[in-house]
Amino acid sequence: MKHFILFLLAIPLFALKGNAFTLSEKAEISILTCSPGTELYSLFGHTAIRIHDPAQQYDEVFNYGTFDFDTPHFYLKYAQGLLPYQLTKAPFRHFMYGYQMEGRSVFSQTLFLDSLQRQTLFDLLLENYRPENRSYLYNFLFDNCTTRSRDILLKSLSEKVDWNIEDSNKNFWNLLDEYLQTSPWVQWGIHTILGQRGNHKATTFQYMFLPDYLMYGLNTAQINGQSLAENAQILYQAPAQKITNPWYITPAFVFAAGVLILLFLGYKFRNLFFLNTVTFIMFLFTGILGCLIVFLGGFTAHPITAPNWNILWANPLNLIILIFIMKKKLPRFVTIYLKIYLSILTIAIPVWLLAQPAVPIASISLIVLMIYLSLLQLRKKNEYTSI
Repeated sequence: MKHFILFLLAIPLFALKGNAFTLSEKAEISILTCSPGTELYSLFGHTAIRIHDPAQQYDEVFNYGTFDFDTPHFYLKYAQGLLPYQLTKAPFRHFMYGYQMEGRSVFSQTLFLDSLQRQTLFDLLLENYRPENRSYLYNFLFDNCTTRSRDILLKSLSEKVDWNIEDSNKNFWNLLDEYLQTSPWVQWGIHTILGQRGNHKATTFQYMFLPDYLMYGLNTAQINGQSLAENAQILYQAPAQKITNPWYITPAFVFAAGVLILLFLGYKFRNLFFLNTVTFIMFLFTGILGCLIVFLGGFTAHPITAPNWNILWANPLNLIILIFIMKKKLPRFVTIYLKIYLSILTIAIPVWLLAQPAVPIASISLIVLMIYLSLLQLRKKNEYTSI
């Protein structure tokens, strides 16, 4: 009997430890949407779920966007797409304070759920928060803080949700570009490492990997003709920030101007050492970039990094070729490689520009330079002088 009484007394303690309890009728669940930040990981915004039960003095935010810098081999796992993210929770006031300090707006949409649906969603979140369940492999496009929040909401509902999102015929590149206009170098980098699948048309459901699109979706979402959530309400409006990037520091201008200057200098001085030096640097750059493309496309868990047609101009084999660039006479296999490389790029440029965009427009200048350097390497014996 004594042990039975101790067991009964222990039940509430275990319940409190797991924060498991029955929500009151006054409880509300809302989706929080945070505006984009300035850091790379925050450029596309954030989504979280708030559970607010004033009767229980409970106000917590469940957050699927947390990672740990102390994870062993953090950067390698991040590059491989194998970095574990976690579901964490924190008091709402702490959550808000953090975004206010970052100067990021926060919007809230209260979900129109009945008591059973609220409890189901709350229980699912707590189950997901258990130590053995809270970690997951983050995928930027298909499994992130926003898709997790959306999917656990759908899991808690027994009826189908009609999202009513307007299909604007966008691919993944279009969706990402909406947030990258103020970060042109990041935009160029993402377009370079993403494969051709980024050019595939996204479904309206897939639009909601982005926090803003989930917010828009919830504004129009319905169950049996009834709204699923209220229109977005502003919890905190950050001061307007005007971020400008002068045209003269964008990749398109920097690459085009740099290539024109190199072409002019090469034509004016016609010096073999200058030609070899520029060729060495460019083949080194494109070779290293090609290794990164091969690594991301073939040795990681990232879903849309292959096929990547940037491999045609940023080719890892260029690292082998550059070994022979400084020689006065190129080996026969290097000559054959340069002819093939030259032919592929010459054919590819009009195809990429007119038929099927597959590389960033800013990279066209670099490709033109690679064509020019390859051509001159094949002709350097007769056309250039040494020093």
